[in-house]
Amino acid sequence: MEKELEELKIRFLKIFSNLPEDVRKDIIAVIDKKPYNWDVAYIEIKNDTDLGRKILKTLKDLAII
Repeated sequence: MEKELEELKIRFLKIFSNLPEDVRKDIIAVIDKKPYNWDVAYIEIKNDTDLGRKILKTLKDLAII
């Protein structure tokens, strides 16, 4: 499972690095009824938080990454 999360993190970071600044404000995931945009997702995923892992799993389920 940890390897899968690391692969998802790498895919997310590659996508994020190519996004235009204005797109980074778009909502990409809703976790526990709270919306998260690309910028917040980046911070959470980069810091390897529980929320970051939830966001990664959600993005995978939505076929965003």
